[in-house]
Amino acid sequence: MHTNDPLRPVVFAYTAVRDTLAAVATGDSRREPDDTVLAVSGAPVAGLNGVISPDLEPDPGVVEALADSASLRGLPWSIQVRGVPGPRISAVAARHGLTHVSAQPLMVRRCDAGTPSQPATGPLRVRAVRADELGLYAKIMAEGFGVPPEMFEIFADPALAEREGFTFYLAEVDGVPVGTGMAAVSGDLLGVYNISVLPDHRRQGHGLAITTEIVRAGHAAGATTAYLYSSAMGVPVYTSAGFHTAEILTWFTAPA
Repeated sequence: MHTNDPLRPVVFAYTAVRDTLAAVATGDSRREPDDTVLAVSGAPVAGLNGVISPDLEPDPGVVEALADSASLRGLPWSIQVRGVPGPRISAVAARHGLTHVSAQPLMVRRCDAGTPSQPATGPLRVRAVRADELGLYAKIMAEGFGVPPEMFEIFADPALAEREGFTFYLAEVDGVPVGTGMAAVSGDLLGVYNISVLPDHRRQGHGLAITTEIVRAGHAAGATTAYLYSSAMGVPVYTSAGFHTAEILTWFTAPA
């Protein structure tokens, strides 16, 4: 059915990660027969609540039905669709007050790129964290993204560490945390998330080192294709790690 859409499994894996985060945080997630997802984490972050379609041509009726969920009321939320949305999806978003439109590049690192070499990182070390360290992980990630700690409290839940395929990483210099990353492995796909570096430690190659270590660990776990959604600022870093931009994800959110 989707043989002419080779990126659909990648976007499906992304929706599954959002689905899992919501299931752990609130138990409020729902997947429709066409795989459109309603995922409500309860976090005060638009990207962590809302409706995501993995299809190139999402069904406006399904998107609208999920967008009408009472679970979204009072929360920042989003509608996320692939590529340039058609007028019917844009109209659904507008009816729900989501009139700000932005785009994120989907970057993919294919299996033929091989296992990346580890860049020289000096005293930096990247390690997987234990469940009881997720509170520290969430704190460092919030500092790295420059947001209040409550925005990422959901990542402090030890239950996340028990989810199959999820691994959380801290980057440390002489034992002091300076950055974060997260891996979500599903079959041969590796999702790279939450790459952050504290302001005083940027421009030293730490973001690249964290990303590379996650990709190397993913390869060891059998995931040969890696993907991530990047900010515009992050594209050069991920390009140097062997990723290339494959398409965009369009976000509809409420105006600031």
